[in-house]
Amino acid sequence: MAPAAKAPPPPPPMRLVTPAPPVPPWTQRTEDLERIVVVLRTGLPVDRAFDDVAAVFSEGADPVEDDIPVLVERFRGTGEAPGHLTALVDAVTEKQSGEPEIRARLVARANEARASPACSDGMTRLGHLRRLALAAQDLLELLLLDDEEATPCPA
Repeated sequence: MAPAAKAPPPPPPMRLVTPAPPVPPWTQRTEDLERIVVVLRTGLPVDRAFDDVAAVFSEGADPVEDDIPVLVERFRGTGEAPGHLTALVDAVTEKQSGEPEIRARLVARANEARASPACSDGMTRLGHLRRLALAAQDLLELLLLDDEEATPCPA
């Protein structure tokens, strides 16, 4: 009898390879990526600024005395982190929001409010906080005017 031929070994199991998704075309244009970065940089601080302005000017109640220094720091910023006013001034300046004269006046007022000492000339801590929040609110409104003109509401 002839020796039995060895059967060939079974082939290795096939692995399904998922193809990598194609790179979206908008990620290949530097201008598009830079625009997205600007939107992200200004978007988050703007949202936080809205919340803090609302906390200062909420109807019927002033901020709690212990919250005032925290809110002042958020509007003014610290050595490590810029505050709401810095982020808003940068956004308004970068987007060239509003009329040049109005923009210059509001930016100067925000910078002056940010640089002024907390309790000067008889101003209370709450008064100083309101001054900072009002400057932020005006800059936010200036930014919103641009957004409304750029993207009208669908009918």
